[in-house]
Amino acid sequence: MGATTAQTTAALINAAPALKAGSLRFWGEWFGRPYDNVHRIAKCEAIGNVLVVDFDDGGKLEVTDPDGPKIDANTFQIRGASSVRWQWYYYGRPQTPGNLYYYEFKRSGTEITSTTNVDWCKPTLSPRGKDNACEIL
Repeated sequence: MGATTAQTTAALINAAPALKAGSLRFWGEWFGRPYDNVHRIAKCEAIGNVLVVDFDDGGKLEVTDPDGPKIDANTFQIRGASSVRWQWYYYGRPQTPGNLYYYEFKRSGTEITSTTNVDWCKPTLSPRGKDNACEIL
């Protein structure tokens, strides 16, 4: 049996001597203000068809059925996926389950839907299928 796309992508990430760090964007939707934060990959693994990327600040990115990865010291892009989930702990608070938040994006054909449990504001998430499923800029 051959490697899954998640395994192939994990191998690319783990083989890179240095990886792009920066702000996260999912199908055109920025996490926070554009270029206002820096996320660094701490480790990565594939669990079945899911790419799981852990970040040094406790954040976690899960990409189901990743497709079209471009990963090196200057680029972190995954062109397509069936779903993307980003979870993080509320900054400045203890890393407890009550402070864990998420954005989740699911693709069905050309439509991408989004959900979140953010409760301190009403995020307006408008993902666009023409953009990369996830990227670090």
